[in-house]
Amino acid sequence: MKRMYPLTLLLVLAVSLGNCASTEDSVRTTGGKIDTKSHLSQIELIDRDLKSTTSEDTKSKLLLTKGKLLLELGKYDDSISTLTTATALKNATVNPSELHLYIGKAYIGKNQYAKAIQYLNQSEKLDKTYNPERKKLVVQSLVAEREYYPALAALTKTYHKGNQKKDEFYFETAATTYLKMGFEYKNTSFYQKSLQVTNMGLEDFPENETLKSIQKECLEVLQPDGKI
Repeated sequence: MKRMYPLTLLLVLAVSLGNCASTEDSVRTTGGKIDTKSHLSQIELIDRDLKSTTSEDTKSKLLLTKGKLLLELGKYDDSISTLTTATALKNATVNPSELHLYIGKAYIGKNQYAKAIQYLNQSEKLDKTYNPERKKLVVQSLVAEREYYPALAALTKTYHKGNQKKDEFYFETAATTYLKMGFEYKNTSFYQKSLQVTNMGLEDFPENETLKSIQKECLEVLQPDGKI
C-alpha cells in the first residue's frame, strides 16, 4: 500500500506573521507582501527614539511596535527579546495580553510550540475577551506538539464558545488531527473519523485542496483495493 506522509498544518497566522526571514525587498506572508525596507527603516527610527526617551510608557509602546515589525520580518529571536524587554517595564501602559500574544507568535515562528502555548494561554488569562485568532493558534500549536485530544477539545470549544459557523480552518484542522492520530496510533477508526470530517467539509468547501488530499489519504488506508 502506498504510504503518504500525513498532511501537516503548518501554522497559518493571521495578518501579521510571516513564516521565514528574507533579505529580499519583500517577504510574502498570509496577509500579502511586507515591505522589508520600510520595516527596517521604521525599526531604525524606533531605535533612535528609544535612545532619546526616558519614559517607560513611551519605551513600552516603541518596543511593542518594534517587536511586531521584527515578527513580520521573521526575526523571531529579536522579536522575543524586544517584546520581553517591554514586559519588564514597570510603568508601561501597553496591553500585556497583546505582548504575550506576539511573543507566542514568535515562538510559533521558531517551531517552539510548547513555549508558544504558554504565552498564548497567558495572553488569554490577561484578557478574557474572546479572540478567535489566539484560540486557533493554541489549537494549531497543540496539534504540532502531538497533543491531539486537547487540540480537538480546544477546537470544539473555540467554535462553540464563539458561536462560529464551521469554516475551512475547522474542517482542515479536525481532519488533519484525526489523520495524524490514525497514522501515529495505527488505528483505522481515526482514519474513518478523519474521512467523515473531510467529507462534511467538502460539502461546504468542494474546492478545498487540503481536504481533497486528506480524503485521498484516508481512502488509501481504508480502501487499499480501490473499491468503494
